[in-house]
Amino acid sequence: MIVIIIANHIFNKVTTTLVFGAEVDMRVKAGDSITLYCDCVIPLGSHIVWWRNCSHEHQPSLLIDSSKIFKVNFPRFSFVLNSSSNSYDLHITNVSVSDEGVYYCAKREKKVIKDVQGIINEKFEYEYGNKTTRLSVLGKKTFSCCSNYR
Repeated sequence: MIVIIIANHIFNKVTTTLVFGAEVDMRVKAGDSITLYCDCVIPLGSHIVWWRNCSHEHQPSLLIDSSKIFKVNFPRFSFVLNSSSNSYDLHITNVSVSDEGVYYCAKREKKVIKDVQGIINEKFEYEYGNKTTRLSVLGKKTFSCCSNYR
């Protein structure tokens, strides 16, 4: 079990999420490319997001949203359609120490809700996959990431 802390910057809330399932340990050399596999199936009206968490203070959490990958600058990250699982895997080129962390994917759906005062808001619901991937980079490191999770 891995505890994920997600900060909702819009409403200044912090949500703690438990992700259950297998953890895959992947070790790559700096400069290599790697594809991380997602086990979430995306139905119509939802899309895939990838999270990276790291306990090191110099490495903040990262959200990579498939609906915004072309609007936000993620030059080394790309989504690869996995037709066998109807999902999007995450491809990272030129892996570096800054990419170390625990990665996991989730299906994200937008919901429209009406509160008790009749105000209509939107919120996002996440359904997490059953697998996380701990990415470690071999070679010289300037700091150790995610050591508190082990």
